[in-house]
Amino acid sequence: MKLSKEFKVGIFAIATITMFYLGFNYLKGMDFFARVNRYYAIYQDVGGLIKSNPVKISGFNVGRVADIKLLQKRNNAVLVTMEIDDDIVLGDSAVASLSASLLGDVSVVIDVGNLAKPLEPGDTLISAIAPGLTDLLVESTEPITQNLPATIANLNKILEELEGSGDEMKKAIREFRTTAQKLNGIMDENKAEIKTTMANTAVLSAELKQRVAEAKDLLQHLNNIAQKTEAIDLATTAAHLDTVLTETAQLLRTLQSEEGTLGKLMYDEELYNNLNRALADLDTLLIHIDENPKHFFGPLGKSRKKIERDRAKQAEANQ
Repeated sequence: MKLSKEFKVGIFAIATITMFYLGFNYLKGMDFFARVNRYYAIYQDVGGLIKSNPVKISGFNVGRVADIKLLQKRNNAVLVTMEIDDDIVLGDSAVASLSASLLGDVSVVIDVGNLAKPLEPGDTLISAIAPGLTDLLVESTEPITQNLPATIANLNKILEELEGSGDEMKKAIREFRTTAQKLNGIMDENKAEIKTTMANTAVLSAELKQRVAEAKDLLQHLNNIAQKTEAIDLATTAAHLDTVLTETAQLLRTLQSEEGTLGKLMYDEELYNNLNRALADLDTLLIHIDENPKHFFGPLGKSRKKIERDRAKQAEANQ
């Protein structure tokens, strides 16, 4: 059997519309192949909630709004049917709250409650309406509006206290101007002295700069001396000094031990007396040579006997 073009176009149009519907609802979160459980909630006002709006737990989409029905026999209450994934467990104290975003989108936010006593599919959840943005603004501005009269009263009090302050401010400005004029006059009168002071300051600065440069040179010279001092072999010098001190100590011990010539000279009294006698005899001999040189330096000299006779005569003459 041959199908007409009109029939083919109709079949294609129906398939296209069906695919568009299924795709649109899939993009909105409807999964036609997922297993879901139905729960219910009753509100007095849904605030713009529509079918296919999301159902969330902790900000995560767990289902959608499947149906919304007006219950006129119950004072126009609204019955909301929710399809939630079958792996989600809700407690008997679960609360379904309507929450509106800043853009006006309304969703159902579920607090799962006590999971020790789970709900059965088809049960009704406790309903609640979350405060909107307007309510939050009203609540936040309420303390301000309550305190506004007191704030205005305080502001009036401050303004009353400031009354007359303008004259005082003008007076202060006039005094400041007078002070500035006097200061300018003083500057003009002492301009030459100020100029001289500035010149002296410049000279002093130049001299100070020169002294700083000289101090740098001196520090560099001291640094060079320190480097040369470090270059000296202090260890060898210390060792040589130690040797000299050791030998000096040994010499002092030798002198104190009464051994050797110097020790005996210092501590042997007999040797000391002998040296004194020898020096006295030498002194006598030198005196005799000085007084009678012919006894020793004559052409033939004199014998010992002749010298003794001459000395005896001289002694008698002296008496």
